[in-house]
Amino acid sequence: MSTVNIPEADSVSYREFQEGNPVQVRAVASPGQEREFEKGKQISISHQNMKATAVIVSDPIEITNQSESGRKVFSLIVEKT
Repeated sequence: MSTVNIPEADSVSYREFQEGNPVQVRAVASPGQEREFEKGKQISISHQNMKATAVIVSDPIEITNQSESGRKVFSLIVEKT
């Protein structure tokens, strides 16, 4: 299961997530890892020292072109499971 980090400065999103509301997060995928961020997949959400499990409820939207390292950044909508 892949892990997505909610930045420390974005405590509001993590609180919304914990309350059961869908939130938008960014995920970075290495080459070959893109399939782990498909709609319906479970991921781990990390914020500061807290962790939770989420399900992706949207189709991933690529927000960057493939960089030199081959990594891609996706925007995802997730909900707490």
